[in-house]
Amino acid sequence: MTRLSSRAQLSEHQVHPDPSTTDPLLPASAPLPHQATPLHKAPRWWTSSSSSRSGHPNYGLHGPEPNNWAKLRHLYREELAEFFGTFLILIFGAGVECQVNLHYHSAATRDVAAYGSYFQGRLAWAAGVAMAVWVSGGISGGHCNPSVTVALALFRGFPWRKVVPFIIAQTLGATFASLLVYANNVTNIDRFQGAGIRTVKGPGSTAGFFFTLPAEELSYSSAFYSEFLATAILLFVVFALADTANLKPPKGTQPFAMFIVLLGIGASLGYNTGYAINGARDTGPRIALWMVGYGSDVWTHDGWYWLWNPWVSSVMGGAAGAAMYDAFLYTGQDSPFNRPKGVVRGAYEALVQNGDEEV
Repeated sequence: MTRLSSRAQLSEHQVHPDPSTTDPLLPASAPLPHQATPLHKAPRWWTSSSSSRSGHPNYGLHGPEPNNWAKLRHLYREELAEFFGTFLILIFGAGVECQVNLHYHSAATRDVAAYGSYFQGRLAWAAGVAMAVWVSGGISGGHCNPSVTVALALFRGFPWRKVVPFIIAQTLGATFASLLVYANNVTNIDRFQGAGIRTVKGPGSTAGFFFTLPAEELSYSSAFYSEFLATAILLFVVFALADTANLKPPKGTQPFAMFIVLLGIGASLGYNTGYAINGARDTGPRIALWMVGYGSDVWTHDGWYWLWNPWVSSVMGGAAGAAMYDAFLYTGQDSPFNRPKGVVRGAYEALVQNGDEEV
């Protein structure tokens, strides 16, 4: 038996912090690993008893029993936060692409956009990410990106059982937002491409306003590398921003830091592939456009591009960027690079949850 230090004996408040006290992106620089908690654990105010002090059958030990909607919302609040966070990314991002690219000073030549520029698009995408983190950060950690979720599971003890529900919520949020943006621009899409005509690639295609496509001159290997690099840079900086032993931004300012990061990536690494760096952000719009009539080409173009680049390359790049930060700069024991000898992943979490002092 190895007796752990008293620092491992965390209080109930530390294991289950008040969401209002948490920062986005799962701060992960504490000396002990992030304490994993059940995904759907009912709070104390959920408890009801017919023998409570009020004598009312729906009045519990901590007040009246919540209504069914409050219960349902509590069960899926983290997933709902991820849904609406990713939703905002596409509202701003796909919205600006349609606004800039569907309107020209000269409809015949389509040479000068009337309502924006490439840089305006980068600003709006970055604003969407910032708004996403502000909306979801205090509830779910503000991932809004499968690459972030997977990297946190690999290097910060984020529970693997939450990974799939988070990714599903992120993808559905992007899908719903894309449908709303499409409905908002369908008249101009008809004018731009032709009524009832919907194509993914080629002259006049509009699918690229919603999801990413590789530049025509780019080889598949170059496209893969470009997406890998951009996502690696993203996660390298995300892990730095969450490190309290580094220059972590003051509480509540993480979203602005993310705005700067996304603006920089879009302005410097965005051309080759449209910098999806987020499988949900890319797949959600594909589902939406497939539903409204763009056909199976949304999936099959460029050798099933949607799978091997916005997903495989981005997730691998994110893991590589996170690993680089942890290997060379991070000192917290929650990272596998710094885990003490003889301590396996999950040991601290099990200790705290079981209320035991020894492992």
